[in-house]
Amino acid sequence: MGLRNMMNNYFYGKQGKGDFTLENLPQNRRQLFGEVLKVRWSAMFGVNLLYMVIWIPAIVWSILNLVTLYSMLSAETGTFTGDDIIGMFTTYLLIMIPCVAITGPFNAGVTFVLRNWARDEHSFVLSDFKDALKANWKQALAVSAIDGVLPFLLYTCWRFYGSMLGRSSFFVVPIALVLLVVILWKLASMLVYPMMITYKLKLKDVIRNSVLLTVAKLPFSVLIKLATLAVPALALGLALLIPSIQMQVALVAALLYFVFLVAFNKLITVSYANYLCETYLNPQIEGARTNIGLRPENWDDVTYIPQDDED
Repeated sequence: MGLRNMMNNYFYGKQGKGDFTLENLPQNRRQLFGEVLKVRWSAMFGVNLLYMVIWIPAIVWSILNLVTLYSMLSAETGTFTGDDIIGMFTTYLLIMIPCVAITGPFNAGVTFVLRNWARDEHSFVLSDFKDALKANWKQALAVSAIDGVLPFLLYTCWRFYGSMLGRSSFFVVPIALVLLVVILWKLASMLVYPMMITYKLKLKDVIRNSVLLTVAKLPFSVLIKLATLAVPALALGLALLIPSIQMQVALVAALLYFVFLVAFNKLITVSYANYLCETYLNPQIEGARTNIGLRPENWDDVTYIPQDDED
């Protein structure tokens, strides 16, 4: 029984927490996020590791390239050229396209679990993950394929138009445009998967709505994205300030991402997506719930009955 309880706690969070009564429901999104994190933080380790399984090919490929690059840079002068490094990096980005593309269905499954947790709703991790993966795998593959192609597109654009900057400064325009597209996509992708698993929409409508909401709330979207980059920013700062601990910092950061930080960052972005969808989309849909997990404004006149997802 001890092992069974430990595994239940690992995948589902702390046990023995009673349902919220109407009076002690969180009053705002910050309180809701805090309550969810307090209850589910231990379960997020399991969700994180489940998601990282599909990233093993990308991780292995990246490590192999880092080892090769380190060997090249450590070799005697003249044993490699700049073209060798460019060729290696180009090959790396090309192989990364399928490595990233296959992660989409797993992303959809994990997003469904975390979407429910962010609403303070129950979720059976393995079964809900599997159901969401099966229901959304086609759209998820298309989205993750875009994620895989964009780095290669940005690099190719930078190489092609960058080589022409000596002729005319005009060529900085296409570089800037592609960079803006990539940045906008990375911001909008915080909403793409939550919207995909929540609404029955065509992929073009999922992407369009995600982009429109991102642009409409651009400052907040940027702040949320920056919040998810706090750990790598801190790690980079430490590595630059204290070069002697660069390897240790990199290993600690990698370990944190492998066991916890991916799920934590996704909980942040899914909570933000819930807020946007429930504020701007659900009021336009008959019967759709809003402020899920929060105390109703007129709570004195309301009987709180937890509901299952209706989408």
